[in-house]
Amino acid sequence: MSRLILASAALACALTVDAQPKPNVRTLVERAHQWVEQFERDFIAVVADEEYDQRASDGSGAPPSHRQIHSELLFLRPEAGGGWVAVRNVLSYSDDGEPPIEVPNSRDRLTRALERGRADGRSALRRLADESARFNIGKLARNFNTPTLALQFLDETHRDRFKFRLEGSERLGSEDVWRLKYEERSHPTIIQANFRDIELTGYIWSRASDGAIVRTQLELDAKPNDGHSGLHTTVTVDYSRDEKLDRMVPSRMQEDYAERAGSHHVSAAAVYSNYRVFETSARVVSSP
Repeated sequence: MSRLILASAALACALTVDAQPKPNVRTLVERAHQWVEQFERDFIAVVADEEYDQRASDGSGAPPSHRQIHSELLFLRPEAGGGWVAVRNVLSYSDDGEPPIEVPNSRDRLTRALERGRADGRSALRRLADESARFNIGKLARNFNTPTLALQFLDETHRDRFKFRLEGSERLGSEDVWRLKYEERSHPTIIQANFRDIELTGYIWSRASDGAIVRTQLELDAKPNDGHSGLHTTVTVDYSRDEKLDRMVPSRMQEDYAERAGSHHVSAAAVYSNYRVFETSARVVSSP
């Protein structure tokens, strides 16, 4: 009897998803674009706590190195346009289970960066983002590991760089979603490796009822060249509703980085909580 009930429930779930009329891909992309535009307007200056767990191995057989990083993550859209940014401010870190080490002068670093932003545009925030990247462990360098990067592929600045294709419907948790595949077509590309263009591909899961993004996946495949070992990357981000902000926000990011012609590997998981409006009188304008 229990098996029959479970099978019936699964069939009902499948019928719920499949019964939805298949939308035109342009219509679906436009709905997701509108949701992202609203998300960016709502996140003019929002900050979240980030608990970031990273593990790196070199293929030698030694135990992987392990780092836990506690940060603030600022989501910001400058007043004069020029794109939307997410900036990590590392507050403390702990290696291999040791007691946390606090980063000097980190507690008001975001405020100082925003105040400097009034004079030199977004460069102060870029410097902070690059400086925070040094806390990533492993041989595989990266500075694009922010949860909302793939959302920007749907905004007005970047959408035309990508080709979108509807790959079908599915169920994620309690949500009926459409799965979009995207492929970067314009050059120079958004992300480069060793000064070479790397075309991004991946998937976006858009809620059938209103176009909200519930998951993104970014894939990067940098082939070996000029003595560099190449890199294959997958970054998956899940979204859930935050009660305080009353909207969908990034809740978890899972990353995997692997050398294509080597044995180095990095895996990481970040969890986001305590979303709140960032309180500051500073105003940020775009660089000329």
